[in-house]
Amino acid sequence: MKLLFFTGDFPPMIGGIAVFLESLCLELAKLGHQVVVLSLKKQGCEDFDSINKERPYTVHRIKTSHIFSSLNPVLHTWRYTKHFTPDVLFLGHVMSTYGLGAVLVKRLLKVPYVVLSHGADLGHRNVSKVDAWAMSMILKNASLLLANSRFTAKLISKTGYKGHIKILNPGVDQGRFCPEVDTTEVRKQYSLNGRRVLLTVSRLVAKKNVDSVLRALPEVIKHVPNVFYLIAGDGEERVHLEELTDKLELRSYVCFLGYIENSQLPSLYCASDVFVMPSYVETFGISFLEANACEVPVIAGRSEGGVNAVIDQETGLLVDPHNINEIAEAIIRLLADQDLARNFSENGRRRVEREFSWEKVGERLEDYLTQVLKRK
Repeated sequence: MKLLFFTGDFPPMIGGIAVFLESLCLELAKLGHQVVVLSLKKQGCEDFDSINKERPYTVHRIKTSHIFSSLNPVLHTWRYTKHFTPDVLFLGHVMSTYGLGAVLVKRLLKVPYVVLSHGADLGHRNVSKVDAWAMSMILKNASLLLANSRFTAKLISKTGYKGHIKILNPGVDQGRFCPEVDTTEVRKQYSLNGRRVLLTVSRLVAKKNVDSVLRALPEVIKHVPNVFYLIAGDGEERVHLEELTDKLELRSYVCFLGYIENSQLPSLYCASDVFVMPSYVETFGISFLEANACEVPVIAGRSEGGVNAVIDQETGLLVDPHNINEIAEAIIRLLADQDLARNFSENGRRRVEREFSWEKVGERLEDYLTQVLKRK
């Protein structure tokens, strides 16, 4: 199968979508498919592409300008489709005017296209009329829409889309995220020896509900006085969260780590006793699975995305994100009952191995694309 990927998010860009799409390209290439990637040219691309010359797929970078910025991506989509003659065009996320080339090649060149949605890419209240129209055209003409979770699939349905929707959850690199990772340096760096460690890895925005964990911490300290809370990530809420930490007099129990390189995450997970992130909204929550892969029990908000990533009372605990007492009780329970925590940890690792390896995700996508070609 010949596959042309088009995305605005691809390494060296950071973030879950970029990792997701790169991993899909790798897995499809391993399965013997010919993969070409079109991605927007960003700072650092040339160095990254030079270092990664041996990857089993080809990447072409598209320049954009502020004036008529969508024209170049549309023209390149047409040009590479004509030149490469792919069996399927794959849009890595729901796009606005940048993605109109997909509609063009489907109508004129009869090449079907598939769109992968991550939830947040489905538009916002302030989207322009032109962008809203473009997104509607892209969704309406897609041969298949893929959603990263059941929650995202429901969001797609609310747009009025009536076609096929399949679930394609992201995977976890089980070789990197595993319980055998050395934590010596992390424990030394953050003085974790002798502490019971809570961890959140997240962009610091309101919906992640980190402030509720901070408000729950005084009750946790009464029962587990050696608790220590690591908050990895940065974002618009950081100033507020640091002020709240000072107000609650928690500076000796909380450490803001800022942005953490992806390569450092496995050791951070493995140095932790409980991963906690009681989000109000979570389209999927890959960090819960990364923690489980490292045999760390998790606490998530009882939201639709959290339900996808965490099995309550089996791989972790689901809590009411609005209930501070329930969050505190869940943390205390997992820190106090080591047998329960170990049981959740082992169940979580087995589930990741069974359902969320990148190999299985790649095979699932291959099957979906084959079905699209059969319907062509």
